[in-house]
Amino acid sequence: MNSLETYNALITRYFGNGTARCDTGRTASNHVIGALNHAQFECFKTAFQKRIERLSARYKGNHGLPHLLSAVNEVGSERNWEGAYAELVAIDFLNANTDYLTQPISLSRTVPASETLAGDMGMKNVNFDGYFDDFGISFDVKVLSDKSRNILDGIISQVVKQLGLSRTTIQPEYPLDEDFVLFEQNRPALYNELLNAISNDAKAKPTHIRSTILPPLSYRMIWGSGVLTTVSTYDPFRHAATHHRLLFKHAKKFAKTSPCLIVFVIFPWFSEKLADISGSNEEFYRAFCRRFFCQYAKDNRSATTVIKGIRGEITISEVTSSLSGVLFLEDHSITTSTPDEQNVKAFAYLNPNASHRVNRFSRCYLKTHRVWIDDFENDNY
Repeated sequence: MNSLETYNALITRYFGNGTARCDTGRTASNHVIGALNHAQFECFKTAFQKRIERLSARYKGNHGLPHLLSAVNEVGSERNWEGAYAELVAIDFLNANTDYLTQPISLSRTVPASETLAGDMGMKNVNFDGYFDDFGISFDVKVLSDKSRNILDGIISQVVKQLGLSRTTIQPEYPLDEDFVLFEQNRPALYNELLNAISNDAKAKPTHIRSTILPPLSYRMIWGSGVLTTVSTYDPFRHAATHHRLLFKHAKKFAKTSPCLIVFVIFPWFSEKLADISGSNEEFYRAFCRRFFCQYAKDNRSATTVIKGIRGEITISEVTSSLSGVLFLEDHSITTSTPDEQNVKAFAYLNPNASHRVNRFSRCYLKTHRVWIDDFENDNY
């Protein structure tokens, strides 16, 4: 069977006939369903199946089952699988302690936009991925994707196709803590720069090209077979300084009337390459959140300076105080030696300046999952 046929069989096994909707006629695959059909990833395969088994049991007969099935099937898609996979990781992990919750997390909760900052953007309704009925907390799941690398990979793929370089390998070399916005803003120029650099010097077959548009960026090339090595630098605090503004892009999911969380899922096959050396990943998470929660706590500038499309007199400090916290979930199921377990390492950072703070019951619940919690209680300045 191909990857999609194998995946459809898995869905049917746990949810029943008629629930699998992946188009088996497609030849395209993705990292997850490819691994599920490959003998090399037996531990991941078992871990994924156990996750699906837990979710199918948790939502059997529940009103959230249709949304869960939609996410499960979306994991088989070519383009949207990352977000769907991240949602399954989050829903599974946050539902884990069935002795503490009176009911499963509500899935796909739609509220009037006036209850969130989406109302200040002219929207009528906004949808959250999940809602804790027991605690009155909404949350939305996001992929902490490697935006810079995705842009560069797209540029390189276009150039290789345009110039017919089927036997040429090109790898970018840049600081991993660089601001992804620079790559977004300069994408067309970076494409033309690389295309012209190779076209103008194709006979010489260059092995190294440095960008003049973004000097920290360069490309290593190998023509034909061989080994290609690149070197990058990383500073978690610089990464937080350049990257924390990402949260402003999710402002429409910040709530005005109740607590809300943004949940980031980190997974090797779609996430940023965080340097987990001596706790560098945790240093990044904390610095990322502290900058957003504390740096703007008294910033009375108009939110229009940081968020496109927002209206009215709302200030930056009012925006940041509308987010109660951020949860980072690291999914380690690819390399796990205990595939029957959750295989998630979690870190929660709570906003000390939030208008609606999470209550002690929800904090206790997170602690039952061994979630590391930091509320910046004595570090709010």
